[in-house]
Amino acid sequence: MIKITLKNSYEIFSCPLPTQDLALNTNNRNDAIEADHIKYGPLNLNDEEYWEDLAEHWKTDVSVAKKSLCGNCAAFDISPQMKECMPGSVQKDGVLGYCWMHKFKCHSARTCYTWAAGGPIEENDVSNEWAEKNKDQIEEKKDDRCTRIAKRKYDVWPSAYASGAVVKCRQGKIWKDLKEEEIIEMIEEELESVLDEKKKKAGTESSKESSLRDWFGRKGAPGKSGGWVDCNTCRKDKKTGRKKCKPCGRQPGEKRAKYPSCRPTPGACGESGRGKSWGKKSAKGKK
Repeated sequence: MIKITLKNSYEIFSCPLPTQDLALNTNNRNDAIEADHIKYGPLNLNDEEYWEDLAEHWKTDVSVAKKSLCGNCAAFDISPQMKECMPGSVQKDGVLGYCWMHKFKCHSARTCYTWAAGGPIEENDVSNEWAEKNKDQIEEKKDDRCTRIAKRKYDVWPSAYASGAVVKCRQGKIWKDLKEEEIIEMIEEELESVLDEKKKKAGTESSKESSLRDWFGRKGAPGKSGGWVDCNTCRKDKKTGRKKCKPCGRQPGEKRAKYPSCRPTPGACGESGRGKSWGKKSAKGKK
């Protein structure tokens, strides 16, 4: 009996999530920089102190340490299919690739304490083997709290602004005490504001009349009375949510807290043209 083992490979390669999510990539890279057992760097390639510390950690000299780079690490992927996942090439000092070990896009001229000889990964078959071992980096994960808030708050996702906000959120710099429900309310309020603005541009209540006859012929008051309404008496109906106002003309014996502020319809009462002093007694009349 002959046993045949087939190499497992992807028919369609999927880019690792950090290559497509700036916030996730930045978070993973920062973790690699700060972790004492990784120490990804140096930020400045001419930082001699970093190379000296690295050489001391590996118990070797600086010249040897400088030859152990991401560019020749066993986990550094610059295969043709991975290059398609990169945002662009790095022309100066090296190339951009993906680190399967620490899950972020890294520069070939940098290194870390966990460097392993045997790289880089230049063939798709080898890249697929690493991908198979790291399925969690490829399969989609559930969004965390910061990502969910950013997706609701920003119109475009993914984007540099949204991803940057996610990073700050995870660092506790923004949205620390903000609940997701509050974000939804904020968005709803902003949406209502935008819709109101569009309505105003489309035409206000007072601009719908083509003549003075139309203007004075508007009947906004409820019931048989018709006619204009007193804006100082408008109240929102709890059942319908619509604004209801009393007729502009007062009935015999009726008293109101303010003089009538009349407009053709309840909708017109909310227009910006309505003066603040309407319906108030003149200061000159008080002696």
